[in-house]
Amino acid sequence: MLTLTFLIFQASELNAQSKYSAPNSLKLFLTDGCTQFIDGPLNNPSLWKHCCVEHDLRYWFGGDQADLDRSDLRLKVCVRDVAGDTWAKIIYSGVRLGHHSPIKNKSQWGWGWENKRLNNPLDPSEQNYVIEEIRKLPLDSDFLENFIELNFKK
Repeated sequence: MLTLTFLIFQASELNAQSKYSAPNSLKLFLTDGCTQFIDGPLNNPSLWKHCCVEHDLRYWFGGDQADLDRSDLRLKVCVRDVAGDTWAKIIYSGVRLGHHSPIKNKSQWGWGWENKRLNNPLDPSEQNYVIEEIRKLPLDSDFLENFIELNFKK
């Protein structure tokens, strides 16, 4: 009886360990361009879409509050570079206000993780995993490598 109790205890310990030591994985990355906004003006309807795709990609794997703030500022700079200050301020203001909205869309900060994670910096193993997953995405390889360089400076 003691042996059976010990085996059950060991099995439950292994199960508990595997539950917490199993790495978190990322869901499929999806983007709709500029969520709930236009991707560009009427005369160039995709002008800043690439800025929004980059922003969506960064929101996919998240990180801490500083990462979120940098991501939003990067969106503003990207839009400013292709469309000017007015559009950049409009889009940036909308994104920042959206953080406080009671109505949330599916693409919240760090939405891509199968198991919700805290808004902490990615640890080195998570960073390596995210980089591997980014390289698998069906997006332009130069875009992806530039994105990795910008977000994961080693």
